[in-house]
Amino acid sequence: MKNKTSLIIILVLVVLMIFFVYQNFNIKKYKVFKIGSPIESPIIVGGDRDVHGCIGSAGYSWCEASSKCLRIWEEKCESSSINTNPVGDMSDKIIIKSSQDCAMSSGVWYSGESLCEINSLSESQCIAKGGLWNGCASPCRHDPKAQVCIMMCALTCTFR
Repeated sequence: MKNKTSLIIILVLVVLMIFFVYQNFNIKKYKVFKIGSPIESPIIVGGDRDVHGCIGSAGYSWCEASSKCLRIWEEKCESSSINTNPVGDMSDKIIIKSSQDCAMSSGVWYSGESLCEINSLSESQCIAKGGLWNGCASPCRHDPKAQVCIMMCALTCTFR
């Protein structure tokens, strides 16, 4: 009788120990979310395409002359004889008061910061139009919660 009681106690303890170990060491490394889950959505690095499809955080900006996205330090955007600049000629100041003004100037509006970035402009065009040029902005500048950010400069022209 004593052996049966001891055996039952040992079995109960073993089951409890297995349960305890399973609960404490069953570390979930990956969270599973349903698509479109409002609880927490993953941040997509490089998901900042402009109206032309250029990824600004990867250093790409739109070149009207060649009608493609390019990195100006890899390939020059040679302008044609026709003024193809979507935001007017070099001497025109750009005044951005709303997201519509930003879109009309081929920019990207960031409502949380109330600013417009027109990253298709060169440094001289940006300054001439009254923008703030940054030759080495963080690709994660608009996402303070970013957990991973590439170590690369993003050329930006900002209008407030």
